[in-house]
Amino acid sequence: MDVVQQQPHVPVIEHLVEHLKHQIDQGLLKPGQRLPSIRRLVASQSVSFHTVVSAYERLEAYGLISAQPGRGYFVTTRTSSPSAGQCKPWVRTDDPHGLKAFWRLFHGNDHCMKLGCGWLPAGWRDTQALARVIRRTANFAHSSLVEYGDPAGYLPLRQTLADYLSPRLGVGLGPDYLLTTLGATQALDLVIRLIIEPGDRVLVDDPCNSNLVQLLRLRGAQVVGITRRSDGPDIEQVTQVLAAGTVKAFFINSRLHNPTGTSLSPHNAFQLLQLAYAHDMNIVEDDVYGDFCSAPDHRLVTLDGLRKVIYISSFSKSLSANLRVGYIAAPPDLIARLADLKLLTSVSVPSFCERFISAILLDGSYDRHLLAVRRNLQTAQAVAQASFKRWGWELFHPVKEGMFIWVRHPRLASLEALVNAAFERDILLAPGVLFSADGQPVPWLRINVAHLDVDKARGAAGAPRRAARQRAVTVLTKDNALSVVIHFQSLLA
Repeated sequence: MDVVQQQPHVPVIEHLVEHLKHQIDQGLLKPGQRLPSIRRLVASQSVSFHTVVSAYERLEAYGLISAQPGRGYFVTTRTSSPSAGQCKPWVRTDDPHGLKAFWRLFHGNDHCMKLGCGWLPAGWRDTQALARVIRRTANFAHSSLVEYGDPAGYLPLRQTLADYLSPRLGVGLGPDYLLTTLGATQALDLVIRLIIEPGDRVLVDDPCNSNLVQLLRLRGAQVVGITRRSDGPDIEQVTQVLAAGTVKAFFINSRLHNPTGTSLSPHNAFQLLQLAYAHDMNIVEDDVYGDFCSAPDHRLVTLDGLRKVIYISSFSKSLSANLRVGYIAAPPDLIARLADLKLLTSVSVPSFCERFISAILLDGSYDRHLLAVRRNLQTAQAVAQASFKRWGWELFHPVKEGMFIWVRHPRLASLEALVNAAFERDILLAPGVLFSADGQPVPWLRINVAHLDVDKARGAAGAPRRAARQRAVTVLTKDNALSVVIHFQSLLA
């Protein structure tokens, strides 16, 4: 039972886990069958004892195998072979705002190719290194595992963040300028609750983060979408909206915009700030994907210095979705009011997670991780854009960095059939309706380039799975006059 050649960016443990999972899924290792002994697998695969033990422990945690003292590890009797479309345990009967596709991204199993998701592939993170820091953090801070954290945020982390961000943002920060949150979503929610009143007019990018639109509408805001161009928001449109009446705030991605992947130009950023000052409009800068930029680019907070800008970011996208730590940077009086609101709604961020983030910032692990991720994303962007162009798709704008490209097929007006057909073949897509400020369908897809070259069926999953994935996704228009064939797998061949 030889493990095929390891894929790039995949740690040895995860590669071994995926290989053994495939053996079980395909029935090559049958329910009740004894797995090779640890010593035998170490010898046959030329891996360490720790690697095999860790792989078996992870498979046991998945419920795929069980340990029998004195006898070894055995395949459990609950396994079944996956099939196309099995990645959904639950399907909505209704579909408000295209949320069905959004739910699918979170329910997809390891065999799904999550082209529509907003996070990095698991293999791009050094989980062994993360585990070492987690163990070290737990050993030195036992109380953080069971006690509430500081509602304002773990003070050493806020100090570390202040020291880390000040030179990068070009803004002098102290701990009292920062509030930690449960990711960027909670940060946005807190800011919306505090500064937006029912009936306020609020601007957002169009397209934009659909969660943001729903949070604003829950607050009773009048949401106005501003067309996003390749260099930032349409300034002429912003000017017209401001001339028509008061606008409380503009919520915007300045860098590596979700979903188009574009960043503000210096001229666009300067014009937007001029309008904010002239019309007393707050700007909430959501920079959650900004750490994937290799250069500082043009943050609004850097130009403004926290006078009209509230700055939000997070480690959830760049590091770990489960260790959810985000933060807000704002003047101390505003931070104090946000902290009061956080105390009432969620108390605190888990102190253990905050201590972990503090540790990886201090020892340089986070910066080393970002360097590797940026290089991988730059390569993935080049490959993905060239491939989609070859397949006849149109790019909204060519970008060099970040996770996303925004694409459409010039002859495909509706995406519903495509998204459903792809889903039946374990390809999860994010249609444009999820990012539309007014909830209307648009013929665009957000593609996460980091997942486009991830095919866990390749090699480890064997020929039957690979052949199934290499089938084209074919969609017919309503009049059946057009067949659009998208060979996602040609890149992976």
